[in-house]
Amino acid sequence: MLVAVLVALVVLTLLATAIATTSERAIREARENTDAFEAEVAMTSTRDTLLFMFSTQRRTFGGLTIDKQVSWSAGQATASRSTDLDDSGLPPMLPIGNEIRLDGTAYQGLNGARFALQDDGGRFSPNWTFDLYHPGLFTQLGVPVEQWPELEAKRLDYQDPDDLFRLGGAEAGDYHTKGLPPPTNRPLTTPLEVRRIMGWGDALKGLDDSRLVSLLTISRSVMVNVNTASPEMLQTLPGVDKDMAQRMVAMRQTLPFMLNWQFLDTFKLPLDELAPISMLASNSGTLELWHNAGGPIRLVHWTLTPGDEGGRPWRLDYTLVLPRDPATDQTPIRTIPSPLFADPGTPGR
Repeated sequence: MLVAVLVALVVLTLLATAIATTSERAIREARENTDAFEAEVAMTSTRDTLLFMFSTQRRTFGGLTIDKQVSWSAGQATASRSTDLDDSGLPPMLPIGNEIRLDGTAYQGLNGARFALQDDGGRFSPNWTFDLYHPGLFTQLGVPVEQWPELEAKRLDYQDPDDLFRLGGAEAGDYHTKGLPPPTNRPLTTPLEVRRIMGWGDALKGLDDSRLVSLLTISRSVMVNVNTASPEMLQTLPGVDKDMAQRMVAMRQTLPFMLNWQFLDTFKLPLDELAPISMLASNSGTLELWHNAGGPIRLVHWTLTPGDEGGRPWRLDYTLVLPRDPATDQTPIRTIPSPLFADPGTPGR
């Protein structure tokens, strides 16, 4: 009888332990699911808030404005109207100083979300760009000079609608022979698709996806925006080395570039005033989102579509989920002095 009681006690103890462990695991999983859901809501809300601002706010040489103010001297600001010129006679694209930068600067979003906006003019577009920038791009990608002509021929054959071979190119038959998916015969739809082009996958195998999407875009942007381009992208400009690119970035932090001739003259670049550079942001770009609670980075490509009659004012072209570099959590985070990004407990929100 005593043995039976002891056995029963052992069984009950084991059962209680199992129930406690299972309950603890269930509570932990429920908490993790709740945290993940709240992070998802925070990132989605941040994304939609920014897209709303893109549809309703001006963009200046400095980035995306956060209110209806425009200023042209320290301590002075006047309300801006939605016209090409305001009452002062000065263009509304003049920088204010409190814009959300479109150069990959990290900001505090809603409820623990973080974000960084990058204008497409700050990245290289393999779909639509000038030959002027190809040497600089291939150099940044780490591709040997002797491979440049062949890779460019294969890219063009991959995209064009015909089956005619370029010198060094490749068409559907070549892909079939190597057991590769056939060329799409259209422009790339995401930066990562460039790996599907014959020869490009091998040439870029040393670059991870995060690095690749930081350099490339699929937009129709054909100009380098010197106010938003990364130091690597600035080095695709003829005559620009690493040190000069860093100086350009440092100068635009104080005051964005506003005149082509002034920019070219300042750095003595071998380009004329008609060179394919820009200083105002384009109508498309990327938004990187992450949360302070952890998880991967989500990269969303957006395009503003104000001309789509009866449609939405923006379009989401694709979303990529990228691994989160631990260095991301060490990135300085800026705050935005706008009620749209105020803490939920802030009065007047």
